[in-house]
Amino acid sequence: MRVLTGAYSMLAHGVPPSAFERVVDVAIKPLLTLLHHRRDVTLQLSLPMSLIEYLDTSHMPLSLLLADLCRGGKVELLGGSYHQPILSLISAKDRSNQIEMMTTALRKRFGQRPKNYFCHAQIFNPSYINTLNLCCMETVITSMEGTSGGGSGHQDRPYLMQEMGKSVIIIPTSDVVNAAVRDYSARSLSFASLVRLIKELQQTRPEFLMAMVNIDQLVQGGIKAEETEELFSLLLDHGCDSIEEILGEEEVPIKGYLASGWYGYDTKRGALYTINDLFVRDESVAYLYGRYTTMVEHARLYKKDKDVRRRLESLIQRASVATPFLYDAHASMIRPSVRTLVWRTISEVDSILSSLDDHVYVQTADYDHDESDEQLVISKNLSCVIDSKGGSLDELTYLPSLHNYGDAFAPLSELAVSQSSLHPPRSGEKRRLFTDVIIKGGTSIEEYDKRDSHSCLDLGRRRYRVDVLDRKATEFRATVKADDAQILNGCLEITKHYKVRQNTVFVEITLTNLADDVANFTYGCEVPISLCAKTLPVPCMLADCKKGSVVQEGEMVRSGVKTIKVHDEPNSTMLSLVCDSRFTLLKEDYTIDERTTVGDETIYLHTLFMPCWSLSLEGGEQKKITLGLRVERK
Repeated sequence: MRVLTGAYSMLAHGVPPSAFERVVDVAIKPLLTLLHHRRDVTLQLSLPMSLIEYLDTSHMPLSLLLADLCRGGKVELLGGSYHQPILSLISAKDRSNQIEMMTTALRKRFGQRPKNYFCHAQIFNPSYINTLNLCCMETVITSMEGTSGGGSGHQDRPYLMQEMGKSVIIIPTSDVVNAAVRDYSARSLSFASLVRLIKELQQTRPEFLMAMVNIDQLVQGGIKAEETEELFSLLLDHGCDSIEEILGEEEVPIKGYLASGWYGYDTKRGALYTINDLFVRDESVAYLYGRYTTMVEHARLYKKDKDVRRRLESLIQRASVATPFLYDAHASMIRPSVRTLVWRTISEVDSILSSLDDHVYVQTADYDHDESDEQLVISKNLSCVIDSKGGSLDELTYLPSLHNYGDAFAPLSELAVSQSSLHPPRSGEKRRLFTDVIIKGGTSIEEYDKRDSHSCLDLGRRRYRVDVLDRKATEFRATVKADDAQILNGCLEITKHYKVRQNTVFVEITLTNLADDVANFTYGCEVPISLCAKTLPVPCMLADCKKGSVVQEGEMVRSGVKTIKVHDEPNSTMLSLVCDSRFTLLKEDYTIDERTTVGDETIYLHTLFMPCWSLSLEGGEQKKITLGLRVERK
C-alpha cells in the first residue's frame, strides 16, 4: 500500500490580513509543530508565495522552522507558479517564467528544488506538459473529480500521460478526502464525522492513496489548533512517504490521459466545467481578463528603453494572478480588494505607455471581445474607457491612487447572491457608469427592478453609436433610439455627450421624444461606484432642499437632491456627483454574506447611485440634463 499525505493553501494578496493570521494560527503553526516532533515522516506541502512572504515578515520563527523541516526531509515542497496564475490563461513564455520564479524562490529560501507540480485551483490543461518538461517538473498532482468517471484519465493511482511527445506522471488525489474537507468547510460535516470518514477510507486499504488537504477549507469550517494536530496525526500515522519513494516502487507505469478541465472542490463553480465557461457567462471577469490580455499585447510592443521594458515585464507577471476568477474559501472572486490589485497594475501600465515620448500607445481595442472596440481615455488625473454597450463607462480610474471606481459587478447567482438587495442586478453583470434606464410611468422608484422587462427598459445591453468629437479624444457622443411600445408608448432618442477633464467627467444628456404622442416615463442614470468601504452602510452627504445632510442608510430613495458626496477614506479621495437640476436619488449598497476563513463576513461589492427624473415629453420635445462626476484628493 502506497500512501502520501499533503496539505496546501490558496491564500493570495488582497485577502484580509486576518485571514492570513487565522490560517497560520489554527493550521500552519500546529502542523509544523507536529512535524517537528515526529520522526520518519514526509509531508507534501504547497504554499503560495503570499503566505511564505507573510511568514517571513510576521512569523519569522515559523519560517525558520519550515526551512529546518525542509532540510530535514520532513517537508517536501511542491512546485507552483509565483503569482498564482491559471497557466492556460497566460502565454507559454509566461508559464515557464512563473514556474521558474517560484522554483528559484523556494530553492533560495528553503534549499529545495521542487520536481512535483501542484495544479493551482485544480485547473489542468494538457498544454501544461510541454512547459513542465522545460521546467524539469516530473509529476503533476491534481484531483480527478469532474471527469464523471470516464476516460483513461480517471484512475485511482499514478499514471503516465503523454502530450506532443512529452510526458509527466499524473498523481491523483483522494476525492473522498477532498469532498469530506469541502463538506466540513460548509459545516455540513462535523469534525468527528470527518475523522470517522477518513478512518473508514484507511480501513479499505486502497492500493494507492494521496490525501491532499486544503487547509483554507479547514479554517473556513472553524477548525481548532488541537483538531488540526489530531487530523494530521491520523493521516501521518497511516502513511507519509516521499513521492520519489512511491513512484520508485512501480516498475512499469500504466498510461492515461487527463483531459482539460476544472477539477476538485477548491472553489465554487456551479455548472461551470472549465475556467473558460466562466468568461462566457460572467461579463465582469471576461472584461477583466480581456483587459489583461490586451495590456500584455500592447506592453510587449515596446522594445526601446531596457529599464521601461523590465518594469513592464514585472507588472505583466504581477497582473497574471488568477485570484479574481476563483471563488475559494476566502471568497476571493467577490473581494474588491483582490480585484483592485489587478486594476492598479493595469492602470500603471497604461500610465507608463501613454507617457512615453518614443512610443505610440494604441488606446482603441476590443477589451471584452464583443466585436466592438472600446476607447481608452487618459487625462491628467483620470483614466476611463468608453463602451458602445450602453454608451457608458467601463472604467473610471483616479490615477494618483490607481483605484478603479468603475469596477462594479454582480457575480453569477449560482456562486453568490446578495440576499439583502432590494434592486438586484442581473447574474454575472458588469455594472457600468452612466447606464440609461427607462422606467414605466406610474411605477414607483422603490419597485425598480431592471430584470423586469415589463416595467423597466435597461439600455445597458443596447449598442450605442459612439463618435469621437475632438482630436485629443476626450469628448464623445453616444446615441441610441429606444422604441419599446410597452414602456414608452413611442420612440425616445437618448444622446450623451461625454467630456473627460482633469478631475471630472461631464455627461450632457439629451432626451428627445421622436413620437407624436406624449411620453410619460421615469428616466434613471445608473452610477455604480466601487469604493474601499471601511464602514457599512456607506455614508454619503446629500445637498437637497434641507441643505447638506449626511445619511447612512444601506438603501434609500430621497427627492430634491442636487449633489452627492462620498468620502473614500482609504484612498483619501472625495467623489462628487452633481447635476444642474434636482433629482430623486435611489441609493443602495450591494453586499454578500459569506462564511470565509475570517468567519461570517458581510463583503461589500459596490454602491449604486441612480438619479431619476419623472418626465412627460410632448411629441418632438427635448429634456436636457447635465451630470458631473468629480474625483479629487481630500
